[in-house]
Amino acid sequence: MSRSLMLSAIVLSLALSACAQAPTSEAAAVPPQPATDPASPSHCDAGKASDAIGQLPSAVVVEAARKAAGAEVVRTLRQGQPITKEFRVGRLNLVLDAEGRIASANCS
Repeated sequence: MSRSLMLSAIVLSLALSACAQAPTSEAAAVPPQPATDPASPSHCDAGKASDAIGQLPSAVVVEAARKAAGAEVVRTLRQGQPITKEFRVGRLNLVLDAEGRIASANCS
């Protein structure tokens, strides 16, 4: 085998082995579950923000909905708007209808 071919094989082996990561324990293989404890300070209850439905999303209305739901953060979402799909326990989503009014609320 030529020296350059052998060197290429070693580099390729090292590169591939760097990509493979085995968990160090069984616990490491299980992804963490989001906290859903109602006593948790980051718990969000969208049902408590129902007073905001039908209203325009002014700063006062949005903040009142956030506080009522017990959420850490709030975001307003327009229909068809691309959104991130990461889960955040303490986030309130206020979904707007075509007229710009709050149509629904959910936590994620």
